[in-house]
Amino acid sequence: MQRPTLMRVLDFSSAPGSAELVALPPGTAACLGAFDGMHRGHQGLIARARACAEQVAVVTFEPRPSDVLSPERAPPRLQSPTQRERVCRQLGVDTLAILRFDLEVSRMSPAEFVRAFLLEGLRPARVVVGYDFHFGAKRSGGPRELAALLAEVGVALDVVEKIANDQGPLAGEKLGSTKIRELVSRGEVELASDLLGRLYAVAGVVEHGAARGRGLGYPTANIASRSLHPTNGVYACFLALLDDAGHEELECWPAVANLGTNPTFGAEVQRTLEVHAFDVDLGERLYGRQVEVSFVERLRDELTFDGPDSLRNAIAADIAAARSLLAGPVVERRHALPVAHGTPNELTP
Repeated sequence: MQRPTLMRVLDFSSAPGSAELVALPPGTAACLGAFDGMHRGHQGLIARARACAEQVAVVTFEPRPSDVLSPERAPPRLQSPTQRERVCRQLGVDTLAILRFDLEVSRMSPAEFVRAFLLEGLRPARVVVGYDFHFGAKRSGGPRELAALLAEVGVALDVVEKIANDQGPLAGEKLGSTKIRELVSRGEVELASDLLGRLYAVAGVVEHGAARGRGLGYPTANIASRSLHPTNGVYACFLALLDDAGHEELECWPAVANLGTNPTFGAEVQRTLEVHAFDVDLGERLYGRQVEVSFVERLRDELTFDGPDSLRNAIAADIAAARSLLAGPVVERRHALPVAHGTPNELTP
């Protein structure tokens, strides 16, 4: 089991404005961005920061700007804030700073934004952003404006250019959250994992269900989650029990998951995520607990069977197929690996 790295969390998401901000530790390079997914592109920013400074901070906003400015068009999350925090620990981030985003912040000019949050607030020694980073009212500021504003007080800016995938069938594809959402939505969780640098996972709470799985001899955990779910079907996966705060993994089991509407028993209106852990009867110990499901591979479509016996046989076949996929090194892909140093590429105004 991977232990989380000691990391300082500065959560200002419930504090309006910037008055309560405190400075980052001396010598910190701050990575700014949305950081939904903490994928390999985000890890590129962290690598650049690690090459420039002894301390690395990830600085992001909660709620997401899209949730405030256009909630009806906001894309689904790739991970919960707690998942993001846990992955940051795994990546070796020293400080996670979460700033509040609201309508007042959205109206700030680029200069007001930089002064309030960076120069007078967090006071980083250096700043790292992606080439497509925008800030300020109507996204009017970009890397060049940011470099000029920081240069006035002697703070350097590093801009990480587009990072493309360098392996597999998605070689050349930009490492970005939009592409990962497309892949997950289609059930292509293996390809999504390649861009993430770890297995795609959803976190949630175990709730009481209809107990049909137990009646079939395959008890399931019914998981309520607000993250983006893959398309309907049966998946080989891992089921992990987390501590009450959702920060640390306590136990983990190989499993199969069904996403869908249970058509064999009469289609339900609401999609459900039901997970059966192998070779263990968890009984009622998971009810109300925080868990995470890490998807390895999609096994098949969700099907309608002619009765419980046919469904029971299909589940047995699913488990047999999943066992080989869940053995060996794949178990370690549930976690992100610490980020190594990158190469600085300073942008001068």
